[in-house]
Amino acid sequence: MAKPKRTLARKMPRNLQMAQRNRDIVTGQLTLDYFIQKAAEGWKLAAIEWVREEGDEIPASSPMVHLAGDEVPYGLRISADGLYLESNPVERTVLLLLLDRIVHEKRITEIARELNDEGYRTRRDSQWTAAAVFELLPRLIEAGPGLLKSTEWRTLRAGGSV
Repeated sequence: MAKPKRTLARKMPRNLQMAQRNRDIVTGQLTLDYFIQKAAEGWKLAAIEWVREEGDEIPASSPMVHLAGDEVPYGLRISADGLYLESNPVERTVLLLLLDRIVHEKRITEIARELNDEGYRTRRDSQWTAAAVFELLPRLIEAGPGLLKSTEWRTLRAGGSV
């Protein structure tokens, strides 16, 4: 890797402290040693800028970023174009049923059994267990306000089905 060429070093006000900024132009592949050296010199990473010549084609073998299933919040899925998250209807239904069962003071083991009896499976296509239901509780807390405002929740509370 070629040694980075320093193009900018100046002091800039940041709150009442002075912060020194440094911009390196890197020609070649970045290595872990480069980052270790910069950190040892007291620098903190502030930004990464990517540059590509106009008209450059994206190579067919360019690496794609894939999210593991557990990284996408339960009840959501990656859209077909891969640009955003959208509602996952089956997982949203499971969250609504979980919320309903909790409101009716069902035990977690009963909730797991009922989800299995109704044919619902986990993301890993296995049966629901009390532990799996318990692990959904933090996500239910996050999604709860949106679920409580939904028409599906109102229908479920009125005695209908999801």
